[in-house]
Amino acid sequence: MRQWSALFIKDFKLTRSMFFIGIVMNVLIAMLTLFLERAADDSLLMFVPLAIAAAIHVIYVPLFVFVGLKSEGNLHLWLSNPQPAVKLLLSKVANSLLMVVISLVLLYGFSRLLIVPKFNLIEPYWTDTWKVGWFIFPNVIWISIELSAWVMVLWALYQYLKLKIGRWSWAAVAGAAILSGSLNALIKSSALYRYVMNWGSIAYPFPTILSKPIQTYVGGYVYDLIMIVGLFILTAWLVDNKVEG
Repeated sequence: MRQWSALFIKDFKLTRSMFFIGIVMNVLIAMLTLFLERAADDSLLMFVPLAIAAAIHVIYVPLFVFVGLKSEGNLHLWLSNPQPAVKLLLSKVANSLLMVVISLVLLYGFSRLLIVPKFNLIEPYWTDTWKVGWFIFPNVIWISIELSAWVMVLWALYQYLKLKIGRWSWAAVAGAAILSGSLNALIKSSALYRYVMNWGSIAYPFPTILSKPIQTYVGGYVYDLIMIVGLFILTAWLVDNKVEG
């Protein structure tokens, strides 16, 4: 446990600059929100930059993971660590998740401070607005985790191919990313996927904001979870058996 804690602290140090930049960006977005609301004299306009800022957080986990992996690759630290790839990767994912959660919580805190003074103007939409916010929160994190799984496996594939084909490895990885992304999109758009995965229907109604409820399926989350775990295991296997070898 102590060794893993040391890994976690090291991963935080590798990406803390980006984390603090993200916090500063949250503050700047809050200031932009105030400016737009006052310039346009429209209280509802303040939700636009806040919603965009929340959506941007989907790239946080994959970005932090990639920067951490790339930094260690440049410093030749990755392969010199005696611990298995599973622990090394989990440390990076956990560190990135902590950062994205803190950043989102701060963004939501700024949002509340901005919105509360305008409460009387948007009171009919207040409850649904915050429900949408809390619906977005876990889904942004979930998508971010899924993207990070793809980033990790593509990074491991690049490290392996770099030993085999040299400078052409980037082209091969880009081709693999396009092919796998297209295949995943094709699967999710197929009738078979809808038949097998569209179970456990959950509707999220926000009547004052959206005319129709947002529909999600437990089966879809199960598919994504299988994909995440599978990509993670593949990444660890590539690092332990192909890259290190």
